[in-house]
Parts: sequence; C-alpha cells; structure tokens
Amino acid sequence: MRRAVPRSARPSRRHREHELLLYCARTVMDTEAAARLRARCGEGIDWGYLLSMAARHGVTPLVYCHLQDLCPEVVPTSWLTLLRERFHRNAQRNLWLASELVQILAAFEANRIPAIAYKGPVLAAAIYGNLALREFCDLDVLIPHGHLPEAREILSALGYWSPFDRAAAGRAAVGSPGQYQFSSADGEKLLELHTEITLRYFPKAIDLERIAARAQPVSIAARTVRTASPEDLLLLLCVHGAKDFWIQLKWICDVGEILRCSADLNWPAVWHEAQRLGCRRMVLLGLRLAHELLATPLPRDIKCLVEADSAVGLLVRQVGQQLFQEAGSSPGLAERFAFRLRMRGNLMQGLRYCWRLGTSPTEEDWLSASLPGPLAPLCAVLRPLRLLQKYGLGSAPRTSA
Repeated sequence: MRRAVPRSARPSRRHREHELLLYCARTVMDTEAAARLRARCGEGIDWGYLLSMAARHGVTPLVYCHLQDLCPEVVPTSWLTLLRERFHRNAQRNLWLASELVQILAAFEANRIPAIAYKGPVLAAAIYGNLALREFCDLDVLIPHGHLPEAREILSALGYWSPFDRAAAGRAAVGSPGQYQFSSADGEKLLELHTEITLRYFPKAIDLERIAARAQPVSIAARTVRTASPEDLLLLLCVHGAKDFWIQLKWICDVGEILRCSADLNWPAVWHEAQRLGCRRMVLLGLRLAHELLATPLPRDIKCLVEADSAVGLLVRQVGQQLFQEAGSSPGLAERFAFRLRMRGNLMQGLRYCWRLGTSPTEEDWLSASLPGPLAPLCAVLRPLRLLQKYGLGSAPRTSA
C-alpha cells in the first residue's frame, strides 16, 4: 500500500523535488519506493533546486547513490556529474575526519580519559554501514566533565585550540554550556566535547557511566572504537533533532536508519531511559517523523504509542511546515517557546524546561558578554536579551539556540 507524504511536509510549491528528497533519505529502498522515485524524476524536476536542497538537508550522498543506481539516464549529465563530485568530496573528507577521530580517541585512552564517540564517523559506520553515505562536518565525543581540563591539554598537543581557558569548565556551576568547541589551527577540523553537564537539552542530566556500560564497538579507519548503544543513540539523536527543531532531513533519516538496522532494539530499555531523562515525547516525535515522512516501519505497539500522543501530531505538523521553507529561516522566539513547551509532558514541566534553557548561559553567551569571573552569573540575565536580538519574535536565519 502506498504511503503518501503528509500534507504538512508538502508545501504548495516544488513538492516534486521535496518528495524526491524524502524518497532518497534512506539507505535501502524497496521496489515500490524505487518506482515512485523513477516516476518523480520524469516529471520536470528542477535539478539545480534539488541539489541545493539536498545540500541544505545533508542528504547529497544518498540522493546521488539512488539516482545513479535507479535512473541515471533521466538525470542530466552535468547534474549527475556534479552530484558524483560532491559525493566523492564528502567521502574523502569523512575518511579524513574518521582518521582524526581515531587519533583523538587513542590519545584520550592513553591518558585514561573515558570517551565515547557518537554522531559523525561512528554514526555513519554503525547505522549507515558506509562512511561515505552520511554528511557530517565535525566530530562529537562524550567525556566526563571532570576530565575537561586534561582533555584540553591533550587536544592542544594535537594541534587543536579552544577559546576557553582552564577556568571555563568551572563555570558549569553558573550555567549549562552546549558544548566545548575545538578547532585545528587551519580551522578545518572541528571537535565538540560533550559532557553530562553540557548536554543541556535533556530535561534531566544523563548518566555517562550508564551509557559507557552499554557502549558497543564499531570499526572505523581500521580501528575499533566505542560508541553509544542503539538504544542510547536513539535518545541522543532524538533530543538533538528536537533541539534544532528537526530542520535538517538527515536527522530524521538517522532515526529511520537506527530502526532499520536495529530490529532487536530493546524498547523497554528505550522507554525506561526516556522516562527517566524526561525526553519521552522527543523520542516519540523522532519516531513519528521517520514513520510519516520516510515510511519507516514501526512495531505495532510502538506505532500505537506514537499516534496516541496528540501533542506529537501538532509537533509533526510544525516540523513539516518548516522543513522545506525556501527562505532558509528558523523559528523565532515565540515558535521556539511553543515547540519546547510541547516537548515536555505537561505545562509545568514545559515551563520549567523553557525557563532553564532561556536563562542558562551557553559558551556563546560567555564569549559575547566577555564578563570577568565574578560577574559571570550576569550572563543568565543577559541571555534572554541576546536570544531576542538573535532570533526576534518571527523567523530568523537557520541556526541553533
């Protein structure tokens, strides 16, 4: 039976290109989906627009592979050549970043810093089965917060730098940063260190020891490293997608790929952890988006859970209205507030969640305010003003809060 793309995800203009992207946002395509994709390609596609949207949504590798395999004769040669060049360029960069990640993790291990890689190369290897099929621009590593100062020294020795000094980690008592960013001297390599404190979009603090105990091995760049279990990874990715309002299709594709390659997913463990961390509705939203937009199959009982929450349906419609906006805008403060409010189980939980996020300074707040240590608490007062200036009440350039 054919699954129609929901109207919430089908703007009145350019819906052919949007539907084609939705068909391509998966690694495995069944016969029916392949037939629909070939039919769409013959309906006067604006190839320039399609490629720009594929790049914006981080699904260029998947678009190239499916078009090359299923209907190369329909795609104009010049556009297919451009897709191929972008695919190979992405693959080369991914291999380079993967080797860099292996080097960093080896250095952490040698200095007894427990680290777990997630997203980026390990995500591509673990659930896509191919480093070249997932676009990523940086590396993400989880470490205990107490190891930040020594991790900074190790990264400095490897040629990375950060705008934060040793005292930055101590500011965790004042606010919850989003991540600690490190760049190479040439600005090409970007690493984000996350801790149990910096993952601020979880309503309750994660337990890194629990995640580490469930971590699984994955092979990248001829080395075996540790990454989060599929159950923990599902939660991490759903909270990350909700944090940024699911404005990129590749994040929805990630959820679909976890479900595709993890047929034995421990659902009781997923719901237990989601309930404990207060992110149950965020997970439900990620699952429903993958199911409705990408036709990702869900177990019957999980599908019933997903469809039973009416607030999730409202959130799906809001995501669908934003997903293919051509202006490239993201929600203003009013929309952000409403979205995050619905992310929690009830009104009071939602208000507390929004208050914490709206008044907890991030690393961007610290850098923009440039306040001396004793005045650092004032960042909590200045943050709402900075957010209003940055996003306004309406739409604003795509970025994350």
